[in-house]
Amino acid sequence: MRLLTLILLAISGFFGSETVWACHKGGPMGFATNDPGAFSLDITLSPTFTGASTSGAAGCKDWDYSQHQQIQYLETQWSFISEAASRGQGEHLTALVQIMGCSTKNDSRFAFVLQQNYSGLFSQPKPSAELLEQLKILLIQNPLITCSS
Repeated sequence: MRLLTLILLAISGFFGSETVWACHKGGPMGFATNDPGAFSLDITLSPTFTGASTSGAAGCKDWDYSQHQQIQYLETQWSFISEAASRGQGEHLTALVQIMGCSTKNDSRFAFVLQQNYSGLFSQPKPSAELLEQLKILLIQNPLITCSS
């Protein structure tokens, strides 16, 4: 009888701690790698991805997957984004447009806005916590750029 009780407690503890495991700072579905190739496979239609992305982060406090991806992209590609923004063009800005949820038709306008606001946005050697919010404000203030987020 004790063994059965122990097994039931272990199982309930395992399933009850699901949100603790899901809320760590790994990437999508818990991939904690910085290898961009790890995300090149589109698994959004996979039943495993659907279950993990809906129930896996359901109990996480203040979890915003898109914001997490935006911050991670800014942190890992900062020098390239900064250089491209100073020129007002580049593939890293195209990727940033997409990560920010904007239409790719807005690439040149987005790049122009970043170039015009370069000194305020890129004065730090690393991205600051406010940078993402500043980017979002710039996007909202510019009606010619359409974004979903």
